[in-house]
Amino acid sequence: MILTRLNGGLGNQLFQYAMGRRTAHAAGLPLKLDTDKFATCTLRDYRLHHFNIQAPIATADDKRRLRILRRQDPVALLHALLDKLRPHHRRRIIRETTFRFQPALRKISAPAYLDGDWQSPRYFEGAEQEIRHEFTLRSPLDEQNHAAEQTIRNTPNSISVHIRRADLVSDPATRKTHGALPAEYYAHAIRQLTGNLRSPTLFLFSDDPAWAAQNLPAHGLPLRPIDHNGPGKDYADLHLMSQCQHHITANSTFSWWAAWLARHPAKQVLHPTPWFRNSPHDTTDLFPPGWTAVDSPQPDKIT
Repeated sequence: MILTRLNGGLGNQLFQYAMGRRTAHAAGLPLKLDTDKFATCTLRDYRLHHFNIQAPIATADDKRRLRILRRQDPVALLHALLDKLRPHHRRRIIRETTFRFQPALRKISAPAYLDGDWQSPRYFEGAEQEIRHEFTLRSPLDEQNHAAEQTIRNTPNSISVHIRRADLVSDPATRKTHGALPAEYYAHAIRQLTGNLRSPTLFLFSDDPAWAAQNLPAHGLPLRPIDHNGPGKDYADLHLMSQCQHHITANSTFSWWAAWLARHPAKQVLHPTPWFRNSPHDTTDLFPPGWTAVDSPQPDKIT
């Protein structure tokens, strides 16, 4: 059994699942999900039940078999100490030690517990088709979202523009590490992307739609805000974003996945650099080949 620990928002959960799915497939083992983090988390909850994933929630017995319930099982402490003597990819409990892709972790072949964010498409190379299938919606679109989907699909050169603010502005720790992107980034990205597109249309997605609509520099282009879902239907926004032909992402795994899942053969994806405002993480392995980095100024004061 491969057991992967889920935490964070929808984008993070998708990365954690993708790592677990490829690892389980390569090892010939079943995949199960540890969702215990959400029992005590007040900001996030489990979101993957909206998708056609093929992994059940792990039980306490599943975790006990992997010797990860240390406090309840004294024998697990001994196993944990012995685990540290093994090569990293052969440990029973595998924790992410660097933001960079770790090639050795593609060699996992025994039952293991995966504890990390695993934010690189290189972790699930070879399983892309399966992951794309499982990340289709299980929850049906309502009438309003179905209409929005048809509008996007019927619009030539549709561009999803994702503006994330919320915790990037309100939470001091998140704001310090990530930082909300300024309007200047979107101005640069829109100008760069639309310069070679005929009659593009911007579809705006944001957790702060009022601020986004007021501050997005649309350069006179048609702008269609998609602002009817809210956090309870983040899965619908992710799906609608993925229906666009081109993408301007925020420094967010949510829009990263929307862009990755998009199937348009000539899609262009622009992302901000730096991805983090104040972090030592090396994001070299985060972006697929062909995605374009756009310099983003990070002002000291974010309004």
